[in-house]
Amino acid sequence: MRTGVFLRWAAHPLTVGATVVLLLNDHVLKQVWPGFVTGKLSDVAGLAAAPPVLGLLLGLFLTARVGAAAAVLVTGAGFAVVKLTAAGAGAASAAWSVVNGPSVVLADPADLVALPALGLSWWAWHRVTTAPPLAFRLRLVVALPFTVLAITATSAPSATLPSVDSVTSEGTQVVIEADGAYYGSVSGVDGWRYLSRVPPQGPMASPSTKQVEACAPEAATHCYRVHGAGVVDDRRGGRLLGVDETTDGGRTWRTAWEVPAARWEFVQRQHPFPASVLRVSQVASTEVSVRAVAGGHQVIVANGVDGLAVRGADGAWRRVPVVVPETGLDLRPAPLTAFGRGIGDTLLVTGPLTLLAMLIGTTVAAGRVRARHGRGLAAVLPLAAFLGMALPISGLVVFFGSNAGLTTGLWLVTALCLTGIGAALVLGQRRTLVRSRMLAVVAAAVLAGLASVVPALGWTLGHPQEHAATDGFDLILAAACLPVIVAAGWWAGARDPELPVEPPWPPLPGAIGPMPGP
Repeated sequence: MRTGVFLRWAAHPLTVGATVVLLLNDHVLKQVWPGFVTGKLSDVAGLAAAPPVLGLLLGLFLTARVGAAAAVLVTGAGFAVVKLTAAGAGAASAAWSVVNGPSVVLADPADLVALPALGLSWWAWHRVTTAPPLAFRLRLVVALPFTVLAITATSAPSATLPSVDSVTSEGTQVVIEADGAYYGSVSGVDGWRYLSRVPPQGPMASPSTKQVEACAPEAATHCYRVHGAGVVDDRRGGRLLGVDETTDGGRTWRTAWEVPAARWEFVQRQHPFPASVLRVSQVASTEVSVRAVAGGHQVIVANGVDGLAVRGADGAWRRVPVVVPETGLDLRPAPLTAFGRGIGDTLLVTGPLTLLAMLIGTTVAAGRVRARHGRGLAAVLPLAAFLGMALPISGLVVFFGSNAGLTTGLWLVTALCLTGIGAALVLGQRRTLVRSRMLAVVAAAVLAGLASVVPALGWTLGHPQEHAATDGFDLILAAACLPVIVAAGWWAGARDPELPVEPPWPPLPGAIGPMPGP
């Protein structure tokens, strides 16, 4: 099996040790002893652990030695681009934010001192090419959980999530407080610039209660207020981002703008909080300001982590981001529909569910082989052992990747890792089961995993609107694939693999040519 040697590489003690160092350094040492040593230690450990992980993918398309060399070279080149260029650092930040929540990767040429760690990874590659099979299998079962963690949960925890906490009008500009600093904009929509870390002169200089209601300058009876008048309560069915309007001095109110209650959870999931602790008050409209502009008045609403909502003089509402490149502030409203976002809870189950489907199909195939030869069930043991580790692995990912919340990226990578490793264990039983036929078992198991995600994907597109409406349908669709899995396993076990014929030892007389004459 071509990917087998890459699995050995990922399970090598050096790779496992580098992964442990990476996790420990990012989550413990950097918090206790921040500085040069802990900063560079993550780079060294990451470069030692990354090539085997990349090799698992490249091994599907390239020969073993070429794939290993490519994995090392691509890792080094990618690291150099990220550390030498602002564009590379920005791309890495965006990619890692998808996988593990809001993250920032900085360009720093001094980090290139860690590149020799790639030599350690290449040394480990040469060692595993001659590793004894039994030692490899035992090591693989023990080490793979750490390989999964190396891919998914190595970013350090953050303390806060930036949010727009207040808004007011100061002369000709709108001033907001966000992430502990103050920013101003003439338009109130874009062109934000950093002002200071202390409140500017005006109403913000002596903050008291939030301004939850404000009236238009040209009409005292035309007023706006945030939903709930500043009282944040998640028991209100998600009516947390919205503004009410009155034109008769408060006798009657109507909804002027809101994020529909049915989509509030989807919006919230796209703003993962540190340690996965939901702070409802930061996913809410908390303060409103109204000012006179040409053609009427403008309403600006502070929406916490979701940025701002602005009503123009024409009466149209829109959600707007707050982006200040000079300080790194980047607050963007989450879309109400976006394919595949915010379904980490579903993908958390998908990986183990796919492994279970593989185990069922493999057991059926091995059982049919055993009925003919009295042996074969041992082929399911590696997969069964790995399935038993799937829950502890997921628990560790939850712990180390808590800042990612229910974002899709982290759990998608975890599910793919679990599925890929399970498939490698299934297809590696070539002396008991026909590998080409076991591909049907793997495909049927993947089909069951994909079926379990369909309801959640529909929810991300707004069909249905409520997440609760998808409960239970994922398991129903996965269970509907059970007959296909069993049929694939039955078909796969119908034929025995063709084993290579090894020459007898010692050689038979005459098998090595004629004897020399006297």
